[in-house]
Amino acid sequence: MAGVTKPKVGRVAPLELVEWALSGRIRIPRFQRSYRWEASDSERLFDSILRGYPIGNLLMWRKPAPAAEITLGELRFDAPERSDALWVVDGQQRLTTLIGALTASEDTVDRRFRIFYDLREKDARKRFLSAPHSQNVRDHWLPVWVAGDNRRLIAWQRERPWLTDEEYDLCDSVATAIRTYEIPMYEIEGDDEQALREIFDRMNTFGKTLKRAEIFQALHSAPLDVQPSDLDALRDRVGALDFGDFSPQLLMQSVMATRGGQVDRDFRQEFKDDEDRQQAFARTEKALRLVVDWLRSEAGIPHLRLLPYALYVPVLTRYAALFGHPTGRGSELLRRWVWRGAAVGAAPQGNTVALRRNASAVHDDPVASATRMLDLLPIGGELWKPDLTQTALNRTQAKINVLGLLSARPVLLAQATDSDGNHYPTGTRLSDSRLLVDMLNSGSSPLQPLVAGRTMAAKVLHPANKTGFGFFSERWDPAVLRSHCMDERCVELLDTHTTESTDEFLARRADIMTTVISDHVQRMALFGFSDGPEAEALFDDNLWGDSTDAA
Repeated sequence: MAGVTKPKVGRVAPLELVEWALSGRIRIPRFQRSYRWEASDSERLFDSILRGYPIGNLLMWRKPAPAAEITLGELRFDAPERSDALWVVDGQQRLTTLIGALTASEDTVDRRFRIFYDLREKDARKRFLSAPHSQNVRDHWLPVWVAGDNRRLIAWQRERPWLTDEEYDLCDSVATAIRTYEIPMYEIEGDDEQALREIFDRMNTFGKTLKRAEIFQALHSAPLDVQPSDLDALRDRVGALDFGDFSPQLLMQSVMATRGGQVDRDFRQEFKDDEDRQQAFARTEKALRLVVDWLRSEAGIPHLRLLPYALYVPVLTRYAALFGHPTGRGSELLRRWVWRGAAVGAAPQGNTVALRRNASAVHDDPVASATRMLDLLPIGGELWKPDLTQTALNRTQAKINVLGLLSARPVLLAQATDSDGNHYPTGTRLSDSRLLVDMLNSGSSPLQPLVAGRTMAAKVLHPANKTGFGFFSERWDPAVLRSHCMDERCVELLDTHTTESTDEFLARRADIMTTVISDHVQRMALFGFSDGPEAEALFDDNLWGDSTDAA
């Protein structure tokens, strides 16, 4: 069929999209960029739905689709061949968020799909919130996946007889909004790519749109009738977590780690059959999602490029596959292992030996496993100090330096724009934007020159700015300066512009940086603290005998 039909304009409800997705009708081409939204975008989307605000249109291309394995958010299932499939041309981020959040559960890992409505928040603008898998969910937080299912909502309410009339009304408002909200949808049939391009150009979309070249290249060349290898598929799926690009070698080691035995054994003869292989990759993907969530939320590591040692990934993947999301004492000891290993060296006998020994230490009990891993580390971390001469992110000490600077929560000193076109004003905390992830994804350094010099003291953690870095002045309040390891005296020395003042500035800032980085590493590594089980866990209820026997 030549050309395209006149777009068919209709409306679709969020729950109808979920139904289509689960039936295999909705297909998302393998775009170069995957799911890009942040948790705050997901919160804002559901807030708009509750308020009845427009969230933009969906542009769908109706054409046949082969039987295929479908991935939408954390959903993964086998879809049958469809003659009436709807391929998403524009609206991928909104659609993935809606389906991912409305089909989520307590076991969902990705924070962007763990969306709740706080029934007791007084500020209506802040009632929708996201929570990482590691966070305890408050009993008055209504999950949107519960609100979207009337039967589950009634059961959820019955389990909370203390709900007030006002809270019941709020539950009904959220549920009604999800059931009745309508999203405009344009449905097109045909094969004229140029016409589709023009339609796409003229549409005003909500959120972070994909570049046209990414969309149409995918639509033209990737009909999804050829499945990638399992390792490639795993790489794509964990890449969607926006934690960086996992190498095939790292993923292969992670798969091996989840299956036990020697991690670096021959990969080619590993699986008994296709089912065995599929189960192994599915288990590894689930564990990797838990690992990424834990590294971000508990270990304070926002991106793979800042992970001190690559061997942490397969070892932690084995831990998560055996014990689930690290919690309690086990999580505390794992954090110490990551940070102590970063400071003193997690691989004193070499990466291969360290990977094998640490992975072998993970078995039978989460706390005992973490304790054994700690015992494999060299001693002497109490005397560790940061090396500010290390600034290249291919060095572990440079990664520690950057992570230490991030602990000061640096703010933007000039407005910046991320890769999706979002603008951030001066004063925005770097951690509240995706700018750091953009810089790390691109392979560029997040460190920008402040003055002449090769040490960390001569650099600032900040996106590149075309106007230069002559923007420190008396107008900055002390909190802004502290976020970049500076004080008022540093600004005075910068403004003097002499060799002597620059040397004094570098020395003064180096002292501040050293303190900030050292304190952060100690908070995370807890050198000198007792490891192993908590003291109370060493005693059981009958240690002193049963009082009834004594009677």
